[in-house]
Amino acid sequence: MTSRSSRVASAAWLLAAVLSLVQSVELVAAPLQDLGQAARISGDWCAQGDKNKRCSISNNGPFLTFTNEQGSSSTGQFTNMQQTEFSATQWQSVRGSLSPDGLRIDWSNGTYWMRCGSSGGGGGGRRPNLDGTWYRDGNRAQRCSIRQKKGQLTLKNEIGQTATGSFDSSRRITTYWSGQPIGGTISSDGNTIRWDNGTSWSR
Repeated sequence: MTSRSSRVASAAWLLAAVLSLVQSVELVAAPLQDLGQAARISGDWCAQGDKNKRCSISNNGPFLTFTNEQGSSSTGQFTNMQQTEFSATQWQSVRGSLSPDGLRIDWSNGTYWMRCGSSGGGGGGRRPNLDGTWYRDGNRAQRCSIRQKKGQLTLKNEIGQTATGSFDSSRRITTYWSGQPIGGTISSDGNTIRWDNGTSWSR
């Protein structure tokens, strides 16, 4: 009986030790995950995609520091498990959401930040080829087109209206329809443009 009790006690101790080790690994892994996501959004950003409106995000472990184009700073932190959403405490807790391609942050106050180009904004990175036929909201009955030449764009929408445009960055363009600017964000595969007016073009 003594030998059996000893074996049971040893097994129980071993199980407790394994559980303790697993918990320790989880505690270490959690901050590392925070650091990975914080590093993903750290760096230079441009307010409204304007290379002259520089912003930045830095991190200290899982904690974030935001600085806007006016030089105002705020601390912040992630607010969801996926760590793609965050809040800026000193800016009346305005909330930010990172796009899937990591190139845009949409803020709850209606503004947005775009990744600045590696050469200082204004089209850094390789531009996708947008030349060809597009369809509004994916509807094949609503045909649109884009002609691209050296970064300059000529667009025609589904009702025949035309516009000119240019790249702000590799994933951001600004177009002008009768003098009215409408920005667009290009998907990571280059096959969808999501316009700031709530519509989209795809091919």
